[in-house]
Amino acid sequence: MMTMDKEALIGLRILDLTRLLPGPYCTLLLGDLGAEIIKVEEKGRGDYTRDMLRGIYYAVNRNKKSISVDLKLEEGRQIVLDLAKQCDVLVEGFRPGVVNRLGIDYETIKAVNPKIIYCSISGYGQDGPYKLEPGHDLNYLSVAGAMSIPGQMGYPPMRSGLPVADLSSSMFAAVSILAAVVYQRSTGKGQYIDVSMTDSVFSWASTRFGDYMIERELIDPEKMEHILATNDIFETKDGKKIALGVLEEHFWIGLCKGISREDLLQDNRFLTNELRKQNKEILHEILKEIFKTKTREEWLRLLKEQKAPASSVNNVEEAFSDQQLNYRGMIQKIFVSSLNKDILQVPYPVKLSETPAKIKSAPPELGEHTDMILRYILNYSEEKINKLKESCVF
Repeated sequence: MMTMDKEALIGLRILDLTRLLPGPYCTLLLGDLGAEIIKVEEKGRGDYTRDMLRGIYYAVNRNKKSISVDLKLEEGRQIVLDLAKQCDVLVEGFRPGVVNRLGIDYETIKAVNPKIIYCSISGYGQDGPYKLEPGHDLNYLSVAGAMSIPGQMGYPPMRSGLPVADLSSSMFAAVSILAAVVYQRSTGKGQYIDVSMTDSVFSWASTRFGDYMIERELIDPEKMEHILATNDIFETKDGKKIALGVLEEHFWIGLCKGISREDLLQDNRFLTNELRKQNKEILHEILKEIFKTKTREEWLRLLKEQKAPASSVNNVEEAFSDQQLNYRGMIQKIFVSSLNKDILQVPYPVKLSETPAKIKSAPPELGEHTDMILRYILNYSEEKINKLKESCVF
């Protein structure tokens, strides 16, 4: 039987002052791996996603304890300082300068806990001409050049439905925090981490900027390496869609056999990968018409028989019913008492043989753990807690 001490990050305590998505997704990952996450929320309202984007809140806030305090009151600020003394890491997602006004900036926190790892996640970073500009995911994608990258043939660049900039910063923050923890444990020193959502997605986007980085010349987006007739999405006879990822020669052969068009293998326009690139508009039109002749399931069966990389373009319901995802344990349930029902959760996606990630608790209600944190982590007296309540600190 697995025990709690098998978690990789057991004993790591993280003070989470973030809201919305980038910070909470970062601490979700760390919490799944065993870290204790203390989520500090604004008194009264809490994390904005609680009412603005309820689905996001319940997707990224499991395995956390919630304490609700008024950070604009000195007593509320003192609670954060006292918690920082007990934590290894602090993560915040305010616009640059806000933590200074609140009196919970890195230098202030470092003064009470010199070993603290302090991670700031912001749209453009802590310095530079854009640092104080407001923004969200789409703004950061646009500045980073990611919105100039097309995804399919015949379509202009379009925004992904996923908040790519937000999530890229979450991943870089988590990796950087873990790197800092290794350094902290070997040297006893903390450090400051400055994560920019724009920088993060620019790093990801650079994997599509290779030609420009080599030649310093812009190319037509339609000529980018990943825009191929055989690397696209096609509608089938039943109105559903199928995705092809046919890049290598042996997959091209399998595709032609699977669609019963082996004549394409002898077509002078498509004899080589380079020729298929040059004539991709023609090939794309041929494939579009072919895929309209059978249903999605018929095409999947035929293409899989030839080991051509084809997959169903699932909607959300189909994804949660997908046999591969279910076999891998990627759909789990957890009971939420305030909703009086089970909700679905997508767990930590990586399988660790010795220290598996766990879902231990549901996303908390606002301030659900305030008393417990004050009593058992900060060791506040009953009298002190009552005075804080009377002062409307929480």
